[in-house]
Amino acid sequence: MEKKLSILALLLLLCLPAAPAGASTVTDALGRRVDVPEPEHISRILALGCSMGFITSLGAQDMVLAVEDIDKAPLAKPYIIANRDRFRDLPVVGKAGAARRYDFERIIGLKPDVIFIITSDPSEPELMQRKLRVPVLALSQGQPLYNEDVYLESLALVGRVLGREEQAAQLTTGVRNLTGRLRNHPVPQQQALAYVGGLSYKGNQDIKSTAGDFLPLKLAGIANIADTAGRKGNCFINKEFLLTANPRLIFIDANGLPLIQENIKAEPHYYQRLKAMTSGNTWLLLPHTTIFNTPEIMYINAFFMAKAAYPEAYAGLDLKALADEVFVLFNGVPLYEEMVRITGPVGRLHLTDKGLAHAAP
Repeated sequence: MEKKLSILALLLLLCLPAAPAGASTVTDALGRRVDVPEPEHISRILALGCSMGFITSLGAQDMVLAVEDIDKAPLAKPYIIANRDRFRDLPVVGKAGAARRYDFERIIGLKPDVIFIITSDPSEPELMQRKLRVPVLALSQGQPLYNEDVYLESLALVGRVLGREEQAAQLTTGVRNLTGRLRNHPVPQQQALAYVGGLSYKGNQDIKSTAGDFLPLKLAGIANIADTAGRKGNCFINKEFLLTANPRLIFIDANGLPLIQENIKAEPHYYQRLKAMTSGNTWLLLPHTTIFNTPEIMYINAFFMAKAAYPEAYAGLDLKALADEVFVLFNGVPLYEEMVRITGPVGRLHLTDKGLAHAAP
């Protein structure tokens, strides 16, 4: 019996990932302690679970060995656009999304030094680490809601592991500066009331999909009608609730606009009763969620919303220049024109007989 137990213990030991030479121990976003090589020994990495945004923000794309299928898709996600040429010829090692799958044999053959993944399930990186015998670090943006502090903590972790602390610190300062510039709004009792619809959640959604405690609205100093219903995070409202609230401002995520256009054709009278639609106070925003939240889009949209709600306070704000400033901060290159080629122009929408149309420049 003792001999069997010894053999079992040996087998379990062999299944554990070997600590890299000269390793240090770090704590990832899920509280897991993981041994990783020192930065000078890391040159080959994988960024899974849409964690490529962290790698791009630190300018570490030259270390990437392979990508997920989404990293080559024609989507309005900034890091995908920024890396289009760089990643064109890299192999694909997995499928992103809710039912993500990875080719472990191919990953083993690539011999990565460390793997990053966005996940809220501790068993996922743990199982991957045991199978691959490679350090796997879980990152987070604060799922399901974006949380700035959680995001920046993961960014700092990646910076430390890859020896990019300076870049992580610069981005952290830039993000704090952005939120500090969104202060030109009134006290809560005088804030504009708005609704944001068409938010992606497990796929593209129509006008009913919204979110409570929505960061861009909070940063812009705009009251959110989803908050009045006690909602928090992604949720679906009853359309009669929206009609009863009938806010002066409605913001629409570009991912949801095609579905909303279909709804308008089916129920034109409903949309004609929304005063924001008929008064020209409906605004199209850049899509802030594609698989996971896109932090830079959330900050850009906060400025867009603030200018729509308080035009006098933000009269001097050039939204295109602001957007490219943020894209450069997060991705190293201006991306506004590329983004709107995919999403269509952001800005004011008018309700017509054929649906929502962009206002003349």
